[in-house]
Amino acid sequence: MRRLGFRLNRRAVTPAQSVADSIDPVRLIYRFRARTATGIAIRVIRAGSGKTVRRFVSASRRPGRWHRQVWNGLTGRGRPVAAGRYRVAVGPRGGPLRTLGYLTLHGYTFPVDGPHGVRGAVGSFGAARLGGRTHEGFDVTAACGSPLVAVRSGRIVKVAYDDRYLGNHVVLKGAGERRTYLYAHLLRPAPVRPGQEVRAGRRLGSVGQTGNAAGTPCHLHIEVRSRGRLLDPWPFLSAADW
Repeated sequence: MRRLGFRLNRRAVTPAQSVADSIDPVRLIYRFRARTATGIAIRVIRAGSGKTVRRFVSASRRPGRWHRQVWNGLTGRGRPVAAGRYRVAVGPRGGPLRTLGYLTLHGYTFPVDGPHGVRGAVGSFGAARLGGRTHEGFDVTAACGSPLVAVRSGRIVKVAYDDRYLGNHVVLKGAGERRTYLYAHLLRPAPVRPGQEVRAGRRLGSVGQTGNAAGTPCHLHIEVRSRGRLLDPWPFLSAADW
């Protein structure tokens, strides 16, 4: 490092919180001083364990200029890294690395991109419904037209309309997991198609009142299934509301 005269003098990791394979990837920004153009190495390291989850090696970079490396939160094999806190380190190839910054990766983002609330007991998982049914999802209230986004990267498996219960709805299968997420009562048909791959944060529609939600507050009815088995969405939603 001394031989090269390498000095990291400006740095940033943005955004500081993100989700793997998001529409807004992490940007690693830096500027350095050195006596000559220098090959740069970057490592993304799991805080605590010290395990490197992603490496980048670049050709010679000129000192005194801003440089940027974009990271999508995936390993070199294209798999989402685990949720947690990560340290990013940068330095000359073959030399010691210095901390560029820290970031937190979450497993999911919240499905409603805007102010939101809950319907209370009537909208909770398992609440009684007419005809002896029970509520199979959880209701998140928001203004009609509020954006709905993919909680995780994955594949669209269904886009449909059901006038009896769900109205306009869409189903997403999360990448790297055996979970599906059903979004119901959308204002209009989802702007995606079955088989389409989407990134976390990709717009899937808008909050509405279609299906049997007419006359209720505008809300998203979301169902979460694991290997076909219904799960209570509330623990998942509360963790994703960061």
